[in-house]
Amino acid sequence: MFSKPICNTILATAFTLPNFKQTASIAILVAGIGLFGIKSADGRNALIQTPDVSQSSSDATKFIAQLVDANSPLYGSWKLRYSIDGVVYESVLVMSGYSGAMRTRYFDSRINKKQAVDQEISLKSSSQGLVLLGYNPVYPGTSRRHPTYAADNFLFSVEPDGSVIAYTCDDLRQCSSVDVETIVSQF
Repeated sequence: MFSKPICNTILATAFTLPNFKQTASIAILVAGIGLFGIKSADGRNALIQTPDVSQSSSDATKFIAQLVDANSPLYGSWKLRYSIDGVVYESVLVMSGYSGAMRTRYFDSRINKKQAVDQEISLKSSSQGLVLLGYNPVYPGTSRRHPTYAADNFLFSVEPDGSVIAYTCDDLRQCSSVDVETIVSQF
């Protein structure tokens, strides 16, 4: 869905979860995928550029977060594993600075066979950690857009104790925690 990297102020809705850090992290990630009326973060005209906060929900807490360009490039390869509605997705993510690529394999029950999708990745940063925005999901080795695959978006956070927390929310707001395994990492 993204044709170029974005740097915007975003309005997100975080649903009540048992852990506030998880709630905030998922809210930032969902916000990063641009589902809630993205507005420019240009501070020169803040009254015009402020997101519309008139949407309300009695079960939700509102957050405003900003995605900015990452300060440092990211290099390496990781194996990611997550599940949406019981379907397990296995991805290999390769980052080469501020951009990267990812191939995902999964079983598509609609056509009853294995599928693979390639997508481009853009690196951003938020107050909750690094945000990797997926865009342009295509059939592997082609430029032909996949008709049903929603681009993946990830939030990676390193906690004060050194543990890594990772979440994904795709462009259809389907979210999951992510298991991460380093294949090759270069910092």
